[in-house]
Amino acid sequence: MSGKIAIVIQSGWDQESKVLSGMNVAKRIFDAKAENQIDAVEVFLFTGGVKLLESVPAEVDYMLDTFKEVEFKVGACSSQVNQWGLQDSADRYGVQLEFARDAFSRYAREGYTVMTF
Repeated sequence: MSGKIAIVIQSGWDQESKVLSGMNVAKRIFDAKAENQIDAVEVFLFTGGVKLLESVPAEVDYMLDTFKEVEFKVGACSSQVNQWGLQDSADRYGVQLEFARDAFSRYAREGYTVMTF
């Protein structure tokens, strides 16, 4: 048996420790996915999580660059990215845009365990 995990980051910089915890948990699960029989791990930025792309501090910049380098999927709500003019930042980090409703529906269809931070 194997599993899939989606980590939805909806917290903003007012909850920086929560954001960093979510990203670190995602990276650690990704790094150990074979030994823990995990098929897929991804991060999805929503609401406050999307706003993180406005001004990315060094710690998050490092995590997003690392995710991009190892081809770890990071997604974000396309409507919010477009509404807030964050396309350039999303492109810079390789963030894949998807309507949140479609991402959440996919998680349900494909049997993901969803964790929120």
